[in-house]
Amino acid sequence: MNLYQTIRDSIICLFSIVLAALAPVSTVFPQAVYKEIDVKDGGTITGVVKLVGNPPSIAQFEITKDMDHCGTKKKFDRLIIGKNNGVKNAVVCIEGIAEGKQFPAQEKYTIDQRNCEYIPHVQVVPAGAQIQIVNSDNILHNVHAYADLDGQLRTVCNIAQPIKGQRTTIRQTQLAGSTTLLTTCDAGHPWMSGHVIVSENPYYVVTDSEGTFALTGVPPGTYKVRMWHEGFKITGTEIENGKVKQYHFEYPYEVVKEVSIAKNSNARVDFDLLCR
Repeated sequence: MNLYQTIRDSIICLFSIVLAALAPVSTVFPQAVYKEIDVKDGGTITGVVKLVGNPPSIAQFEITKDMDHCGTKKKFDRLIIGKNNGVKNAVVCIEGIAEGKQFPAQEKYTIDQRNCEYIPHVQVVPAGAQIQIVNSDNILHNVHAYADLDGQLRTVCNIAQPIKGQRTTIRQTQLAGSTTLLTTCDAGHPWMSGHVIVSENPYYVVTDSEGTFALTGVPPGTYKVRMWHEGFKITGTEIENGKVKQYHFEYPYEVVKEVSIAKNSNARVDFDLLCR
C-alpha cells in the first residue's frame, strides 16, 4: 500500500464519521443531557459480573496469516473468566443520569494493534474525547469500526496502517450521542476484535479480571444500572480460499437493574451473565 492509498483511507474514514454523526445513532446507554456538578455526600455502587453455569468450551483461534509475527494460535479473548466465575471486560454504566461528578481529567485513549490483538479489547471513552489508532506491529493491520444502527452494522471508519509506529487520530466529537463501535481487522486477521463504547456521562467502568466494578461519586437517588457484554458464541464464519475471512458472533448481552443509594453510602448490584 502506497502513501496515496493511506491518505485516501484516512480521508474516507473521517468522511464516514461525519456521515455517522448526521445519521440517527442507536445507543447502548441512552443518555439525558448531562450536567457536571459538585457532588456532596456521594455514594458508591459496587458489584460483580459472574458467568452462571459451566463455562463454555471455546477453542483457541487458528492463525492462518503472518504466523511468523502473530504465532499459530490466539487465546479466545471475548470471554475471560476469573475467580468465582467473574467475567472480565463487561461494561457497567448508570444510564440516563442527568447530573453528577465531573468527567475524569483529559486522558489519552488508544486502539493499539499489538501482537496481532487490539489493546485494550474493551474500553469506554467519554463523548468529546479523541482516540488514537496505533500499529505497534511490523505488518499490515487495519481498524474497521462498525456502529450498530437499529440492528444493522454500518461502517464508521476503516483505517489501514501498513507501517509500524503509524498513528491516526479519530475525533470522537464528530460522533453524535452515545454508541458502541465494533472493531475488526480485514487484513487477514479475522480473530482480531474489540469494542469502544462512547458515553455522555462519567459513570461507567469496565470489570476487572475478577468481574468486579465500582461506580464512585454517585449522587443520592434511584438509578438504572446497565451491564453490557459483547457476547462470545460464534454463530457463523465466512470462508475464502479455505481460510476464515470473518467470524460472526452472537448479539451482546445486556441486563438492567434498578438501585437506590443514600448519602455517603454503599449500594451493591450484581449481574449474572447467562449463557444463551
